[in-house]
Amino acid sequence: MRNLMSDDEWLFFEPFLHAPGPKSGRPPSNHRLTLDGIFWIARTGAPWRDLPNYFGKWSSVYRQFRRWTLLGVWDVLLDALNDAKAVPDTVQMIDSTIIRAHHQAAGAKGGLKEGLGRSKGGFTSKIHLRTNAEGLPIALEISEGQTSDYKGYAPLMEWGGPDAKVLLADKGYDANSIRDDMEKRGGYAMIPMRKNRKEITPVDDFVYGLRNQVERCFNKLKNARRVATRYDKTMLSFLGFVQVTSIRVWVKYFVNRT
Repeated sequence: MRNLMSDDEWLFFEPFLHAPGPKSGRPPSNHRLTLDGIFWIARTGAPWRDLPNYFGKWSSVYRQFRRWTLLGVWDVLLDALNDAKAVPDTVQMIDSTIIRAHHQAAGAKGGLKEGLGRSKGGFTSKIHLRTNAEGLPIALEISEGQTSDYKGYAPLMEWGGPDAKVLLADKGYDANSIRDDMEKRGGYAMIPMRKNRKEITPVDDFVYGLRNQVERCFNKLKNARRVATRYDKTMLSFLGFVQVTSIRVWVKYFVNRT
């Protein structure tokens, strides 16, 4: 099997997945193999039933993924990575990207939209992302594909994480409300203004050039086919795969550092 976790990667995950506490049901015999199976599904985009027997019974791996997702384990892992303060985070950036949804993603129980909508790209969802200066994810949000970037700003900032002193974003976030909110937070929003503005405030081209890091992050996340195309009916499961992929990007960054 390719792209399995290294021993150094597993050292990060093990304390969180083996945390003591009340347990119900029969625990998986090998958490590491289960997590590798989740990574395999995220990377290949394959249906759960096509999970190789190497990782164990597909239904057991699926149930563990849902259990960890519902318990908020991925949120805890992202919090831990951001709280480590191991990378520069005073300069941050936000952006969004459209994700095409497979027709199998429709039909969730209860008739809920589950973050699915219609945009110029068709049947879509949108990933809103906030990263640090190294292009590593701080906060993630899923919305319907037609949701504007303005509406994606507040959930990303309210999610928590380190405070931004400088926030970089494209013209899609050019709004007085966003600039005022950043000022209240003790930071500065460096956002190019639209041409119809009466007064144009210039941006520092050198600092604004760092915004390409969020684009690079999207590129890394979309290498996981389960992120590049949405197959999940529920928004929570899709967000879980985006978070799992984000955490793997973080961990690989630390493991591969010289």
